[in-house]
Amino acid sequence: MPAADATGSSSTRRILDAALVEFERHGFRRVALDDVARRAGVSRTTIYRRFANRDELVAAVIERENVALFADIARELKDAGPQSNYYVEAFTLSILRFRKHHVLNQMIVDEPALVLELMHRHYGAAIERMAAALRVIFPDGFADRIGPQAVNDLADTILRYAAMVLLLPGVQPVQTAEEIRAFAARHFLPSLPAAVRTVSA
Repeated sequence: MPAADATGSSSTRRILDAALVEFERHGFRRVALDDVARRAGVSRTTIYRRFANRDELVAAVIERENVALFADIARELKDAGPQSNYYVEAFTLSILRFRKHHVLNQMIVDEPALVLELMHRHYGAAIERMAAALRVIFPDGFADRIGPQAVNDLADTILRYAAMVLLLPGVQPVQTAEEIRAFAARHFLPSLPAAVRTVSA
C-alpha cells in the first residue's frame, strides 16, 4: 500500500483516478502503467515513487473505492431509519451497492483470484472499514453496549457471507433484493455473534 503521506497528494489522487478509468476499460491485469501515467498527466517515475508496482496500485485503488462505498452504505442505512430486520436489510443493501459499482463488481467477475489474493493481504483493513461503518449505522450507544469485539465479529461475519454471495456459485439464485434477503435470513442471521443477538438495539 502507498505511504500515508502520499495518498492525499494531488498527483496521487490523479494517479488513482486515472488507474480507475483504465481498470474499468481494460481490466486489472491488462492495464499498462504508461497508460495510467499518460491519463494522470504524470511520469511513470512519479507512479513508481508512490507505488512499488502495479499490484500495489491496484490495491490502493480498491482500498479507496471500498472506503467510499462503505461510507455511502453507512450513510444510506443511517438515513433509512428502523428496518423490519435491520441486519438483513444492511446485508442486502451492501451486496446490491457492491454489484452496482462497476469496477469493484468487474473485479469480482473477471478476477476472482485477485479478489482472494487481496482479501488475504488486506483482510484486517477490511474488518476495520466494516467495523467503522457499523459504528455509524448502529443506534447511538449500541456499539458500546455490545463491545468492540462483538463489532469486529459482526464485521467479520458480514464480510465472510458477502464473499460467499459474491464469489461462490449457489444452488439458489442470489441476485435480486428478495433473493439476497432470503439468503440473509436463512444463512447470515443464524451466524450473527451472540452479543449482537442478545443485546437490544
